[in-house]
Amino acid sequence: MGTLRLILALLVLLSHADFRIRQLNPGVTAVIGFYLISGYVMAGLIQRHYDTPQRMPWFYLDRLLRLMPQYLIYAGLVLAWQLTTGARTQFLAREPGAWDLFNNLTVVPLNFYMYNGADQYTLIPPAWSLGAELQFYLLAPAMLIWPRVGLALAGASLLVHGAALHGWLNTDWYGYRLLPGILWVFGLGMLMFHWHRSRPRWATALALAAPVLALLTWLYLRSRGLHAAPYHQEVLVGWALGVPLVHWLARRRAGALDQLAGDLSYGVFLNHFLLIWLFFPDPGRTLLEWTALSGASMALSYVTQRWGERPVLAMRRYLRQTPRESQIVT
Repeated sequence: MGTLRLILALLVLLSHADFRIRQLNPGVTAVIGFYLISGYVMAGLIQRHYDTPQRMPWFYLDRLLRLMPQYLIYAGLVLAWQLTTGARTQFLAREPGAWDLFNNLTVVPLNFYMYNGADQYTLIPPAWSLGAELQFYLLAPAMLIWPRVGLALAGASLLVHGAALHGWLNTDWYGYRLLPGILWVFGLGMLMFHWHRSRPRWATALALAAPVLALLTWLYLRSRGLHAAPYHQEVLVGWALGVPLVHWLARRRAGALDQLAGDLSYGVFLNHFLLIWLFFPDPGRTLLEWTALSGASMALSYVTQRWGERPVLAMRRYLRQTPRESQIVT
């Protein structure tokens, strides 16, 4: 699914460069796709390497080693640029204080920007979704090791999401951004992984049903005048397309180009705001600018993935060994 991940990252990039599809924000759809993929991949990772309560701490360390090297590189670059130039943007609206630096270093508080004002100083604006991702990682082992816990949490999340769809809760916050309203999407990815291995026909049925269920949901919302609320349509498109794509692509063998695309995707997700601030500050966008921004983002991602993330791969592989295997290696 590396190619899909890169496409999703580029859609996030383009959405922040004012690209729209019939007035819909493709970045929102892409983030829902990332949630589905994350649920699927984490289910596989936990089942293969971290399937006991005793190994849960090593799963958390594995995830930090995956997310933080490139994140810290780009956060550091943005911080250095902003402090050196004194630049002000929508997301860098003030001089950073201790709490601003704490929020950006620990990431999770960025997901709660609507309550703590973290969006006034966010070094990597898309990192609010990394905050949701990290919260999911905290729950993911328990959701897989104890399936009833997973079903209960996903079911409760679906109820919260339903309340957001009806406008009883803030539709943007609880229908798209905060974990209580989107944990069920991660859970859907985990369920797809489980069914691929235990009930492949059910997985196929879920992939076929997802677009139909999304359409029926949209028609229901439209009948009540709710379909145009913030990001309802983009979220629906996200899981309507994401579930079949994950079902189909997860069973295909990954080639070298697909691996390269996957390696580039995270850096593209992280670095594009820095490039926009440095080289594309004007609000107007053209096809040439979008192409140049995408190319520059992928090139920079290649550098940071190679020199920032690859050095810790050996440590992540070591963590994934069983205790017995670790003793043999030692």
